[in-house]
Amino acid sequence: MAPAAGRQAASRRGSAQKAGASPIAAILGPTASGKSELAMAIAARLPVEIMVADSRQIFRGLSIGTAKPSAADQRVVPHHLLDLADPDETFTVADWIVHARPLVDEIAGRGRIPLLVGGTGLYVSALVDGYDFASQPWSPEVRERLVTELETEGLAALGQRLVRLDPRVAERTDLHNPRRVLRALERVQVGGGPQEARATSYPGRLALIGISRPRADLYRRIDARAAALFQAGLASEVKALLRAGHRADSAALSSHGYAEAVRHLAGELTLDQAVEITARRTRQYAKRQLTWFRRDPRIVWVGTGERAASDPPLVERTRELILRLLA
Repeated sequence: MAPAAGRQAASRRGSAQKAGASPIAAILGPTASGKSELAMAIAARLPVEIMVADSRQIFRGLSIGTAKPSAADQRVVPHHLLDLADPDETFTVADWIVHARPLVDEIAGRGRIPLLVGGTGLYVSALVDGYDFASQPWSPEVRERLVTELETEGLAALGQRLVRLDPRVAERTDLHNPRRVLRALERVQVGGGPQEARATSYPGRLALIGISRPRADLYRRIDARAAALFQAGLASEVKALLRAGHRADSAALSSHGYAEAVRHLAGELTLDQAVEITARRTRQYAKRQLTWFRRDPRIVWVGTGERAASDPPLVERTRELILRLLA
């Protein structure tokens, strides 16, 4: 149950914000850093509801490989923005914002703090900085997908896609240079098209907390998670998705873990190889996530050392930071 001080602070915030924007707290960081664990511990000390900022957990049927919050955790603390689309659906950041933005006021209206939890930096930025892709030079999620497509489809196919999407950019790009093709496609897919809009920064108070772990410890956690996903039945989850008619080349199934499970089921990879490649790709993804978050000076970083994210002093420090930043 939340302490009286936390409830009183939340009540004062709710009254002060009636005429303005509701406050938002966030726990951010790379995959496997312990965001969800810390969020659940915070929920025992503050009145919060969790808004999940994860571009893979929005897909129905993707649970094991995305480390989706368990049913038990969802019974204890309300979780939002899960299972919004089928794996073959196109689901944009604009779609996510349509779901996410009203939730902030709905949660605050219940006397609770909206707690944004996740590692999809583009989602977080779209909510707190406004939906303006022209100002976003890259996205870890788009980069991960494009790298996978480069490996599976080849450079020529990606070059042809760039020509279709933006012939003028293609003319200025060396289509024989993989890095430049990836960069051009990334900018086109993140920043162009009808989804582009002017930025409208979120006017409410923010408490953005980042989890910082020693790199060696983070990588150990990632390696352990990769093995645990397959032990928990990731290949069976993917088999069920494929049998249900979902495409193996969909964006959802091309992400780390899922792509390797698809290749394992096809006989292209042994189980050990699938685990190893999943761990490697996840480490690369975590580096890109850190690069994204590190550029935001508003994020207050909390160092965990090698402790669990639910370590009581760490949880208490995070709780105090949230209350101070939202006061």
